[in-house]
Amino acid sequence: MKTPAPADRLIFAWPRREGFPFILFGCVAASLFAHAATFFLFQVADPLGTSIPPSAPQVSVLTQSSPEAIALLHWIDAQDPALVAAASAVTPPGLLDLPYRPSYATMRTAPLGPVELPVAVPFPAARDPLAIIASAEVKAVAPPAVSAPQPTSVRFAAALASRVPEPLPPLVLKVRATAPVEPASYLVGVNNRGAVRFVFLQNSCGQPALDEQAAAHLQTLAFAPNDAPITWASATVTWGDDAYGGNPKSP
Repeated sequence: MKTPAPADRLIFAWPRREGFPFILFGCVAASLFAHAATFFLFQVADPLGTSIPPSAPQVSVLTQSSPEAIALLHWIDAQDPALVAAASAVTPPGLLDLPYRPSYATMRTAPLGPVELPVAVPFPAARDPLAIIASAEVKAVAPPAVSAPQPTSVRFAAALASRVPEPLPPLVLKVRATAPVEPASYLVGVNNRGAVRFVFLQNSCGQPALDEQAAAHLQTLAFAPNDAPITWASATVTWGDDAYGGNPKSP
């Protein structure tokens, strides 16, 4: 027996088959049959669809047979958009008679004029000879102006301004102030006959003696009669030059 060479041991002798491979065709046919059987066995039947027919439409007619329908018709008439959108055909009288006046016809700001440059003068102007002579004359010193003395005055509010007696009696002071004082104000109540019934001090001047003298003077005034039972008004006493200085000597 001949022993094969070592190189011949690595070569296999594959059998060769000649002709069409019917096995592959059989596999494809078996796969198609299996799929057809699967679709036949596992069929899904959908349920029949059911539909509900729509109900018959209901129609309601708005008539003036009930108060609710009448109120609804009135509301529809009031909210009608056609009435609001309709343009008014009434032309205001004198609309076309107004003449057109452009805005630029009225001058609001005066135009700016040219800048005036100052004229440089190389030497001063000559003086008038008469003015030079008059400046050398000796002028008499004018005496200082003496202001007229200001008396103490009483001013009433509008409620009693028309009922003040004419002439108004002056306020004679027996005690005077040595320092500046503020005006004093009083609340005065006058009856219908013109007599002063109430005098209340509102703002003091800072000197109680002056406040008492002014209150006593207001009580002595006689106003014009009126229909009102009582009239309230404010009275302001403004102190003049006679309210300052030393106390007058008694005779």
